[in-house]
Amino acid sequence: MLNYIKVSASLLLIGILIYNVEWGKLIGHLESVSILSIVIALTIYALQFPISTFKWQKSLLIHNIEYPLGFLQKVLCISFFFNNFLPSSIGGDVYRAIKTMPKEGFRSRAVSAILLERIIGLFALLLLGLFGAIAITIDEHIAIVRFYVLFCLVTGAAFSVFMIILRLGIFSGLLKRINRIKKLEILTHNIKLIRRSPRTLVGIFIISLLFQLLAIAAIGVLFNALGSDGDYARYALLGAVIGLAAIIPISINGIGVVEGSFAVAAVQLGMNFNHAVIVAFIMRILVLALSLICGLVYLVDSHSRGADCL
Repeated sequence: MLNYIKVSASLLLIGILIYNVEWGKLIGHLESVSILSIVIALTIYALQFPISTFKWQKSLLIHNIEYPLGFLQKVLCISFFFNNFLPSSIGGDVYRAIKTMPKEGFRSRAVSAILLERIIGLFALLLLGLFGAIAITIDEHIAIVRFYVLFCLVTGAAFSVFMIILRLGIFSGLLKRINRIKKLEILTHNIKLIRRSPRTLVGIFIISLLFQLLAIAAIGVLFNALGSDGDYARYALLGAVIGLAAIIPISINGIGVVEGSFAVAAVQLGMNFNHAVIVAFIMRILVLALSLICGLVYLVDSHSRGADCL
């Protein structure tokens, strides 16, 4: 029942976008998008795969789980296919967790590694969006930009206060009691593993910044191909909007929510609605194209494993 609701939400949101498109100008806009710009954007997305794999490998190492990069690349590729062709994007992460689950010790370490690199990746994206928002506010006063800056500052301040409280040991008594609870032993164990690897955490953050910069570059390539009057500060903020919108679980894999949020934010930033819709749909098509390639990897892998069993 929930999946039917999500499908309906996706179709409704996509329908609203299509309804508001200026069809008289759409063909002219599409004709300005060159094959070269699409190839460049697709190449950028493809380059994100090894970067994401390396980031995941580092997160696994924090949790004392070690796998070769080639194996993790294959697993990540297949999980990317699942993320885009299963009703929920969680499916891909479940596949990754199953494939990297350790045989000894706390098996939840595989899940913790995925959560860690995803959280750090989101933080890197939001930070780049904040830099873009600050750059915009220097010359312009836009409501959505001010709201985003305020959101980041409040969230950052709350997190900082929380970390200071932890370091001061105000909750040390409570934490000791939590550590004694057997059912929470898994959680406290994973937290200890993460806290003892600050340098690796910084490394994952730097890799995440590179990953997100590529995503912003892909947005810029497509907007520039349309002759948009946007800039990379705006593209960084739009990238952050996509990241936040993708978390909202009201549609199938964010379809409709991501595109709608992207288009609305672009218009608020003074950009052309048609351009934003075109870029949003091209990005979705490119992601699906890469997902299909990863689907072929899954078929080949399944066939080879089936042959090994004979």
